[in-house]
Amino acid sequence: MIQLAVLDPMLYGAARAFDYLGFRGQEMLDRMGDGIVEYGLSQGYFERSSDPHQFVSNTVKFFIENGYASNIRVDQSGDTLDILMLNWRYLPLLEKLRNHNSYLLACPICVAYNALRKSAGVIGERISENVTSDGVYTLRMRVVPGATNTENTVIPRKPADFTGTKLPSQLNESVGLPVFEAVAYGLACGFEYLGAQAQLILDNVGRGMLEFMREESNMQLPDDLEGSLHTLSTFVASGGLADAIRVQLSPSQVNVDFKNYHYLPVLKKLLKEGRNLPSCPFTLAARAVIRNKGLAVEDMEWQVSAENAQLRMTTVNLVDQQFDENKVSSIMDQA
Repeated sequence: MIQLAVLDPMLYGAARAFDYLGFRGQEMLDRMGDGIVEYGLSQGYFERSSDPHQFVSNTVKFFIENGYASNIRVDQSGDTLDILMLNWRYLPLLEKLRNHNSYLLACPICVAYNALRKSAGVIGERISENVTSDGVYTLRMRVVPGATNTENTVIPRKPADFTGTKLPSQLNESVGLPVFEAVAYGLACGFEYLGAQAQLILDNVGRGMLEFMREESNMQLPDDLEGSLHTLSTFVASGGLADAIRVQLSPSQVNVDFKNYHYLPVLKKLLKEGRNLPSCPFTLAARAVIRNKGLAVEDMEWQVSAENAQLRMTTVNLVDQQFDENKVSSIMDQA
């Protein structure tokens, strides 16, 4: 199990990283959904089906079994779907994003659903949504042909009103490790087609994670780099990422030792596939901490064993390598 205090910052950071694109940012998050589905199938967490409805049902069942919701009910009438979600772990995060006027959905169930629907040649226009004071979420949507998000598939015509609805924090609640693994894998492979910009995007995700941890978990980082990384490592380890995370610094290196590392199945798969984008929550946030101190990570080298891992990050003085919003938009147009 892993706490939402570790998972939610990743989802928040991903959503915030693409706010500047408006509804087109959902295309980026749905690519994370492709990775979630790919990982779930590869690990045998759910089965593929030639029937699109059964494929969706298999995927949703996986999330329910791992505690991301207690029940999800879908009623269909023609091309209209009425969806009810009980104990939906994403709901407090949805409220926080809406308070930032962000309508992008980074919910693992939602982006996996979007990816599956698009592969079948349909998308869902969001008509209305509602949330009750006790946390029951309902959504009405219309299924239409298509494979690309529009404003209507991202922003409901009648959004839920969170005014006066302060949902209790669920950050101490836990979900099954398979959900965490699928999200981490989706983050790692969802943006690789962007080339050099992909790492900068993930660094932006890391900055969003630090913002979330500070605002929602009251994680206060010391002024020095060593103290900041120690505080961060203690926080994510206590949330279930590993039994222990030990950090050692030298003038140009950060060495990290992970004991009983729950990101390890994802890391091994990524390394085997030659994918070099890190999506470990500690690593994402640590890169942001390092960057905030005027340094940049030039190289990352992993050593893995049965349950543990060691990471060596080589640092250099920060150069003028900035995330290029226009370049990402151009690559998206050509994809």
